[in-house]
Amino acid sequence: MHAPWTLSPARASRPHALLSHPKALIAAVVSTAMVFTLLVVSPIGQKTADAQSLPGLISGVDVAGHQHPGGGPIDWKTVSGPGGQKFAFIKATEGVGFKNDFYDQDAQAAADAGMQAGAYHYARPAEDALAQARYFADVINAGPKTDLPPVLDLEVDEGLGPVQLAAWTQLFLGEVEARTGRKPIVYTYRYFWYEHMNNTNAFTSYPLWLAAYQNQPPAPVGGWRTLSFWQRSDAGRVAGINTPVDMNLFNGTGAQYNAFAAGNLDAAGGLLEQFQAPDSGELQVLEQDNTALVVAILALAGGALGIAGLAEAADQAGFDDEDARNIADLVAKLAANGELPVDDLRSMMIGDYQVGDLLILLDNATK
Repeated sequence: MHAPWTLSPARASRPHALLSHPKALIAAVVSTAMVFTLLVVSPIGQKTADAQSLPGLISGVDVAGHQHPGGGPIDWKTVSGPGGQKFAFIKATEGVGFKNDFYDQDAQAAADAGMQAGAYHYARPAEDALAQARYFADVINAGPKTDLPPVLDLEVDEGLGPVQLAAWTQLFLGEVEARTGRKPIVYTYRYFWYEHMNNTNAFTSYPLWLAAYQNQPPAPVGGWRTLSFWQRSDAGRVAGINTPVDMNLFNGTGAQYNAFAAGNLDAAGGLLEQFQAPDSGELQVLEQDNTALVVAILALAGGALGIAGLAEAADQAGFDDEDARNIADLVAKLAANGELPVDDLRSMMIGDYQVGDLLILLDNATK
């Protein structure tokens, strides 16, 4: 649920965007998408859908408006072709009043291609929870039929503390369920849930979709017993989609997936917990500790380090020269505009977080 961080072709997901969009090595690339220019970092090294797909697991994508460069369509028949993707989550709404221009088109075309489709809402907690939930539900109910549950994409707090944000989330989820008749999925990432939701376990009755750009499946957050979906990369390459795209895995067998899509939301779990994925060099960069890179970013924000110095720090973290420079330029731009999330960076610096978490944070700061 992030604008793609497009990596250099040599490197090659989430939305969550500084790199080429493969969140494995994080190739940073500047992507002009939506109404504003968004920088998306992608893991360096992820070059193709093959690099993101894992044998024996059910794979799918999530898409938004920036998967339609120039307004061109996604070729969903190719996306779902032999050995292709089984499901697609499509951005429907954001806040109150923003609807993805391509939502209806993509939801219908994905379903026509034999895929299971679902809708997601990018949360704006500064705006009323009930108003957003009603808007999201209205768009879903008026649009093409979807097989997968609606999703709350929760990645920013917009000034709310953990208690307020948990209350906001509860209101939103309850209203969406009441208006659609379906229990929503919660999408988030580890840093956000730990630091901005205080790792609350109040939402374990909802399925969890966790973004974590790393080689092996992540542990659940917030008291969840298991995760239902794992967003492993935000920079996959899939035939039929002309941009980098978020790549996701369902946690379960084909039978479990069919049961989940049919409404048994307790069906997921048990497969990723036993799965040993082949190591991806690209993801090794994203899964490493981010402390050194965060320190360098804070040094730039404080005037103690220049753009070249930050680019060098990113290079030392494993990014290639182009990606490293893109990261440095993005950080400098955010700092100049007063949009660099300094408090979050300080929390990251003393916490136990990965480079992938940092890239998701920076991507959301551009939105």
